[in-house]
Amino acid sequence: MSERLLLAQQRRGYRSLRFVAELEAGFAEHRVQRIRRRLPLIAPIAASFQLIYALLDFLLMPLAVSLSVLPLRMLALVALALSFFYCRRIEAPSARVSSVYAAAYWVNGVSVALIVHLCWQQGVAMPYDGLFLILLFGYALLGLSFRVISLCSWSFCLLFIGIGVLFGETGGEQAYQGLFLFCANLIGSVGAYMQEHGQRGAWLNLRLLDLARQRAEADDARKLRLLAAASHDLRQPLNAMGLYAEHLVAQGGDQQTRLISARLAASVEQLGRLLQSLLDYTRLTLPGGVQARPHAFALRPLLERLIAEVAPEAQQQRLQLELRCYDCGVHSDPLLLERLLRNLLNNALLHAQAQHLRLSAAPDGDQIVLELADDGRGLSEAEQALVFEEFRQLDNPGRNAERGLGLGLAIVRQLADVLEHRLQLHSQLGDGARFVLRMPAAEVPAPAPRADVALALQGRVLLLEDDPAGREALAGLLRRWGCEVQACADLASALQALRVDTPQLLISDYRLAEQEDGLQAIERLREAAGQMLPALLISADLSPELHERCLPAHVIPLGKPLLPARLRQVLATQLRARQTVS
Repeated sequence: MSERLLLAQQRRGYRSLRFVAELEAGFAEHRVQRIRRRLPLIAPIAASFQLIYALLDFLLMPLAVSLSVLPLRMLALVALALSFFYCRRIEAPSARVSSVYAAAYWVNGVSVALIVHLCWQQGVAMPYDGLFLILLFGYALLGLSFRVISLCSWSFCLLFIGIGVLFGETGGEQAYQGLFLFCANLIGSVGAYMQEHGQRGAWLNLRLLDLARQRAEADDARKLRLLAAASHDLRQPLNAMGLYAEHLVAQGGDQQTRLISARLAASVEQLGRLLQSLLDYTRLTLPGGVQARPHAFALRPLLERLIAEVAPEAQQQRLQLELRCYDCGVHSDPLLLERLLRNLLNNALLHAQAQHLRLSAAPDGDQIVLELADDGRGLSEAEQALVFEEFRQLDNPGRNAERGLGLGLAIVRQLADVLEHRLQLHSQLGDGARFVLRMPAAEVPAPAPRADVALALQGRVLLLEDDPAGREALAGLLRRWGCEVQACADLASALQALRVDTPQLLISDYRLAEQEDGLQAIERLREAAGQMLPALLISADLSPELHERCLPAHVIPLGKPLLPARLRQVLATQLRARQTVS
């Protein structure tokens, strides 16, 4: 069903209560589905009316008269039962469902018309109000089309008048009855026309909205695919740049060269952070772009690692860091929570202008209250309403890129919404700011033993990377750190290298120029080696789904662009653990 067809029908109108053939079939099916949904309510009500009137027949009329009209009551009930069971069948054709449904209504109307006249012929003054109730029931509740309901209603009312003429009823009474039923049908027909006209308009609008929703979902899916491709394609050269910059810093040279190398490394790191912010923000704004995978974990190790990461920059700013945290567990997504807290810490370092920064976590009933408080410039009420807006920087009118893009707190707000954690900001101008995050408490998992990462890097590493620049840069950096590196461009060469010498550690890029991805390649290499080798997976898009795949495979995921300090820490831990096992 095309949007152009729907719009054309909407422009032409439908005063005759007819669509073009393609749309009419769809609307007829929609009406049948509505009838099927109404049946469980309508059929019992109609049957109850007939049963109640049958009981009144026996209570208020002579027995002979009651017995004479009983077959007509039973005929109406049988028609109701048959139509109910037939119309509820899923395999019943839609056109036949409407016909059977309408036939049951017509049979009930005819039976009431005959019952009234049968009572009159036996000298019982049966009121014909029951016929009016049938009309009211049909026009208001049944949901039949205007043409069908009008045809049925007018036909059994004309039948009622015709039987009266046949039996020679008085002219005045016959005229009164005819006028009453004519007016009732006229009002009902006008109402049925208006009702169906409105239903057709609503159906057209719903179909257009559904098409718009489908188009929006397709656009979102396309944007997610574009985002994933851009994330990989942009981070790949950026990752190589960062590794080469680390090479230059390590090589030293004269003072001018060292200065340029340090500035280049800082610029690459800054570019990586800006790109990460843009990609994170874009993904968070797309429906389904980021989904939380909450589970119970210990909070303190996460906070300690974040504080250790920002400690060098805080020391440069002469900012005192303080961590207060009990050994408590939370129920959250550790990956998303880490991104949220890292953004809060970076925001405080860049904009708070503080001398003391405190990160604390404490239980409060069945929740854990996490606070990040500073003694900096603070925020006025007007500023507090603006800080969570996108690209908003209150103290950076010149848009200095070193101070970020103004997306940090916007991402924090979106991540808090995804995690369903309540986030509050308390601040006064000149009195610092305090961000409060409330999370569900959980049982604290048993702490994992800490490995000594101070050991120098020594070990055999098999590197699988299809990008030449990234492969050369990472292999060179690993060799400079003391590792023996076998760098391979594809899985076949990696398997060949494995036959020559078994490595102590595997490193693979996630997106390879082959049918298999990095995780599958690691499994193939482990099978060929005949042992569960430690493995690192490098990816430009560390989605929760990828983390879920890495966890049961005992593979450590690392994001691009690689942070040399983080990479060295993980390498030292894995190689030390491997040497201990050996």
